[in-house]
Amino acid sequence: MAKVPLAGTVKTRLQPFLTPDKCAELATAFLQDAENKVKTVCENTILAYSPADKLNILENILETKNTYIAQTGENIGERMLNAFKFAFAQNSDGVVIIGTDSPTFPADFIRQAFEYLETSADLVLGKTVDGGFYLIGLRKLVPNLFENIAWSTSSVFEQTVTNAVGLGLKKKLLPEWYDIDTPADLCVLRDKILADKEIQMCTPATCQWLLSNLELFD
Repeated sequence: MAKVPLAGTVKTRLQPFLTPDKCAELATAFLQDAENKVKTVCENTILAYSPADKLNILENILETKNTYIAQTGENIGERMLNAFKFAFAQNSDGVVIIGTDSPTFPADFIRQAFEYLETSADLVLGKTVDGGFYLIGLRKLVPNLFENIAWSTSSVFEQTVTNAVGLGLKKKLLPEWYDIDTPADLCVLRDKILADKEIQMCTPATCQWLLSNLELFD
């Protein structure tokens, strides 16, 4: 799930620490690293994007072949549900969705999510520090899972878990991780990338952006 990285529409909570153009550059790096991460696990990937009329921009940014679908729905819950519907209609046995705001979580978490779905779980969630989730996986389509959730709040994860319990879903949880929404988050990301060669290798586009913009943090 991704927004097309257009200046003024992405990573807006990083403004005015970053200019709109810098926010778009960073969002592009996050998107490229997310795609590369997914490609280490899955051959067939679906990118659900918005806005619908900007597909040409994505095709210029991303290097590998994807199936592209425009996001549809009134909120992120409806958009995820419709993305799940499309994926399951392709005869998928299990579907995992990630976003682009948590660039450093390991690809092994995606592998683990698929293993859980294959063996013991109806639902897999990776919680973010701010109360959302960076990953969600389903063994089958669950139309009611995303009802009555206050999206873009710190209650998203807990409300999703409450819905899952009410629906009788067997769930597995991945390690908690952080995403990048605010200037403070971006400083954390800078420190972690500069201190860890493995993270640098796993997030080459983000690492390159940070190294080219270190003066912004002075």
